Amino acid sequence: MLKNYVIIPDNNNDCTRCFNKGERMGSEHGGLNYSELRKLGISPDDVLDFSVSINPDPLPDSVLEDIRNSCIIRYPDSDSGLLKNSIAAYNNIETDSILVVNGTSQGMFLIVSSLLKENQCVAIVEPTYSEYYDACRLKTDNIISVRMTPQESFRISTSRILETVQSKKPALLWLCSPNNPTGSYLNEEDFETIRKACVQEGTLLILDEAYVCFVQEKKRYNPLREGVIVLRSMTKDFSIPGLRLGYILSSPTIIQRIKKWQPEWSISAPAQVAGVAGFRELDYFKNSWRKTTERRDFLKKNLEDLGLTVYDSCSNFFLVEVDDAEALKTHLWKDLILVRDCSSFSLVNTIRIGIRTDEDNHKLIQSFKSYLKK
Repeated sequence: MLKNYVIIPDNNNDCTRCFNKGERMGSEHGGLNYSELRKLGISPDDVLDFSVSINPDPLPDSVLEDIRNSCIIRYPDSDSGLLKNSIAAYNNIETDSILVVNGTSQGMFLIVSSLLKENQCVAIVEPTYSEYYDACRLKTDNIISVRMTPQESFRISTSRILETVQSKKPALLWLCSPNNPTGSYLNEEDFETIRKACVQEGTLLILDEAYVCFVQEKKRYNPLREGVIVLRSMTKDFSIPGLRLGYILSSPTIIQRIKKWQPEWSISAPAQVAGVAGFRELDYFKNSWRKTTERRDFLKKNLEDLGLTVYDSCSNFFLVEVDDAEALKTHLWKDLILVRDCSSFSLVNTIRIGIRTDEDNHKLIQSFKSYLKK
């Protein structure tokens, strides 16, 4: 959990976070604590981990076979050439607009290192992924937060973002869509309004689309336009979190500036091979993404039928309000079920649930039922 910062609200429901620049404070994320599991004598395979938001379907055998056969006795291609070709074909762009990264978290730190000057202002739309803060605090204390609220069902407020951009003129604006942890997705009209304001004020818009593959295709749009840097995660798309893989899209000029800061051989050979194989099996994964949204809707309805408040989401996770998050987590853990406590997002008694397989989702529903009967 993030500590040692101050939130100062103003009349516009925005807030400024004040940090000690350069102090490294690790972000709290979902996922298993392997050290604790070893102490408890629990195998990671026995835990139903709903705290992460990864494609729940297994990798096709062809992808697994390619990963097994990847060459690990030579240095990998430092330019990820074959994978860039696959990404370019998928996005209908040129390869010089692509930088492959060791997970989108690496991309965030590269963006800050290469594009943000000391003590420049940065704006972040929240509640959201805390790595944006961690990356920016390496360069600046001047971090402005534009906060979405449960009273607004966590809809992304275009008007407050515009007010911040026009009044503060930040060097960078971080926006996650679909947003983690709320699942809110910015429609194209509002995106373009924000983008134009950023271009006018000299602000680079960083759009984190780590979960966009789970958005219905008819709702998606191409955000790669002037003044925009797009982050994408193949970790989520292809269910390969252990390999760490993602990419950045932007103008060739910006991509070259960012690439200068990337360590050589950042992307391992198995990761590059997995990405190429994943795009080759795109029909399988597109079907998996559609099934995941159907599972999300099923799980959401079942939890709502139990009387719980569940927020709408366009991604493969959603937020649930509960009476006592600690008590619920303790109960679920008796069934070796892990969910994401959202206190680190400053959301009280709220949990995030990532969508898993049908069988796992049914087990979660049953555990909720037994908790609510107490």
